[in-house]
Amino acid sequence: MSIARLSRESKRQLGQFLTPRAIVADIVKRLNVSEKHTVLEPSFGEGVFIFEVVSSLAQRLTREQLRTWVHTNLYGCEIDHRAYMAFASKWEQLQLGELPRNIECCDFFRWLPFGYDRTNAIDWRRYFASHLECFDLILGNPPFGGSIDPLIQDELDSIFGFRNGMKIKKETYAFFIVKSVDLLKPCGRLCFICSDTILTIATMKGLRNLLHNTCDVQVSSLPKGFEDTTQDMVLITLTKQERRPSHISVFGQSTQIADIETTGNLSWRVNGEFARYFTGKTLGEKMVATSGMTVGKNDLFLRKISEGQIHEPYEFSFSHEPITLEREIAKARLGKISLAKREKILEQEQRGDTQKVVQWTLRDTPKVISIPNQDYRYYNKAARQIVYCAPQWVIFWRDNGGYVYTYKKTGNWYLRGVGGKPYFGREGFTWALIAPHFRTRYLPAGYILDSGAPCAFLRDGVEYDELFFIMGWTLTDLCNKILKGVINHTRNIQSKDFERLPYPIWVSSHDKENATQHMRQILDAALHGSRFDFDSPEITKLNEFYEYRESHLFTPPKPVIHQHQPVQLPLSI
Repeated sequence: MSIARLSRESKRQLGQFLTPRAIVADIVKRLNVSEKHTVLEPSFGEGVFIFEVVSSLAQRLTREQLRTWVHTNLYGCEIDHRAYMAFASKWEQLQLGELPRNIECCDFFRWLPFGYDRTNAIDWRRYFASHLECFDLILGNPPFGGSIDPLIQDELDSIFGFRNGMKIKKETYAFFIVKSVDLLKPCGRLCFICSDTILTIATMKGLRNLLHNTCDVQVSSLPKGFEDTTQDMVLITLTKQERRPSHISVFGQSTQIADIETTGNLSWRVNGEFARYFTGKTLGEKMVATSGMTVGKNDLFLRKISEGQIHEPYEFSFSHEPITLEREIAKARLGKISLAKREKILEQEQRGDTQKVVQWTLRDTPKVISIPNQDYRYYNKAARQIVYCAPQWVIFWRDNGGYVYTYKKTGNWYLRGVGGKPYFGREGFTWALIAPHFRTRYLPAGYILDSGAPCAFLRDGVEYDELFFIMGWTLTDLCNKILKGVINHTRNIQSKDFERLPYPIWVSSHDKENATQHMRQILDAALHGSRFDFDSPEITKLNEFYEYRESHLFTPPKPVIHQHQPVQLPLSI
């Protein structure tokens, strides 16, 4: 969990997106809550779900029966004291009697139902081992993108972070769902409003795997608009099962779990139409995709090219600074350093050891530098163009990147890794990480890679022409439909999303050769100044070559090999 997330304003840090009353009323009406049900709302905010449940029962219970039920069968948690007090005030205004002790101001992740000693470590272990299957119904709107208390992050990850053989992402709504499913009785129901990212994104693969193997799953649209966030939201209803279901329901369509399992990300948005594309190879068998590095301070090292020149405002040099435990703790993840590393740093501090750091001074006047230049390398930032984009950025790369690497090595913990380093300088293709469409463009040799523009490169031993055949495939309507309909329907297009895409084995050898040649012609035109978009006839023609035809599935295409030298841009490496 990043320090930045922990320092956000309170509403975002808690992941609060308060639920409109009209939405809650519709949901509770569907649930048909009975006085026999034991109900939990694990993040009740100002109580909109709780009050709606109480209101629905008030229509068929006497006032005395209702008061008895809320004290014996109604449970709730709310971490935000302000929201809890607003709830308590409304409870009093509605004259519902004494506030039930089971409705608490507390952190759901630290919570146990009454009857369990929360100060006793044995009870905690028993809860996490046996899951205390207490509740008939758990409902609400769990926090999305909230911050988890750093003091218990690692403990929670060990409890909720791995289920049914797969990793569960350390995300508030994911852990809320896992703990809530643990608390359900057999055949108990969970009904949550949550982010629609649960449907496809790869980081929620483990959560989907747990849920569709242990619960009857129904995903539906919200009955009305959700104004408190721009994030698309869905309603997910789970019924805990003792046997593995055979299908789930997504927006009214039945989806076979067998079809879901054909997709690398266990997508809940696959269906019979899409599943047929996932029965053969994936692009990951032909190419490896990777993200690039996070520089940490773009303004320090990156320069925009303008008319073949850049303006360099800094002079760079190296110096040395003392190694201290205080400084290293400030840079560490969550401020935590292992005991062994702490002892090592203390020894270095006591010896007076130093580490090399980057220094920079502002010039009186920026230096004008013509590109190419031996101290700079082209830098692959995201761009909107498809097929090809002339270099637009360079990165200061003197001493073969020594200044950038040193800056990262001595920076905060999240800077120190160098993503994509083995692929720096290689030929491949790239796309913008955040985009509604796969905007693939050719990446000549010589670039340093940025984390905002993932790239793909041929694996060893793969024919060179596959680069152009696969690039053509990524520019088709069908590929983008599969990408955004099944693999990852959000605006992000991760490197692993690319690798999970199906390789078009249905394309005949004749169409494959034509597609490869056509893509080469498009690229050659782009390298000589032509611009293309998805409405360009040259691009739309690609759809014809990659059209799905079952008659070609059992005719393996022959490799098409052309002698071709990769484009090498004029820049010293």
